[in-house]
Amino acid sequence: MSVESLSAYLLGIMLTTAPPGRTSPASAVETPDEGRARYAEIAKSIADVVLDPAEQPIFYGASARQQTAALLLSISYFESGWRRDVDLGLGSQARGDSGNSWCLMQISVGRNGIGGLSGPDLVASRERCVRTGLRIVRHAVNSCRHRPMLQWLDAYASGTCERGMQASTRRMEKAIQWFGWSTSVPGVTAP
Repeated sequence: MSVESLSAYLLGIMLTTAPPGRTSPASAVETPDEGRARYAEIAKSIADVVLDPAEQPIFYGASARQQTAALLLSISYFESGWRRDVDLGLGSQARGDSGNSWCLMQISVGRNGIGGLSGPDLVASRERCVRTGLRIVRHAVNSCRHRPMLQWLDAYASGTCERGMQASTRRMEKAIQWFGWSTSVPGVTAP
């Protein structure tokens, strides 16, 4: 699959799920055309990262990278709603977790950053946000792979495999719905 075709697929999902131009707060408001253009950039960033041969996908098999893209898209949807203010780091409502979580993936950077990156670093580059998010997702999934597939993101949602089941289930189910795979998909790749 090419970056262009995967981007187009992801963009179609985004436009159907959360049509641009209907958001608030004020820092999130944009016209539908502005939103479509920004969504296209988000979709391309996800496609670029998951199709990068240097990045291992979360799943095995012929469609592992597409499934990984659907999972990252689902996480970003639940974490940010693809809102303009969250995407661009605008305003006080753009960050969660008492101001510690940044970018579309709502990555918690704490006081010292994550992997040498600050919150503004993550907002400055969607690809950096997605790539960092993928690495965190991969770690969370590998930590929780002994659990049922719908709970693989427990550690992403809560920091531990013992909590976060509801958030994990919502994110996994949405990715499954968008891509159309079953919960019997084989395991995950090693980090």
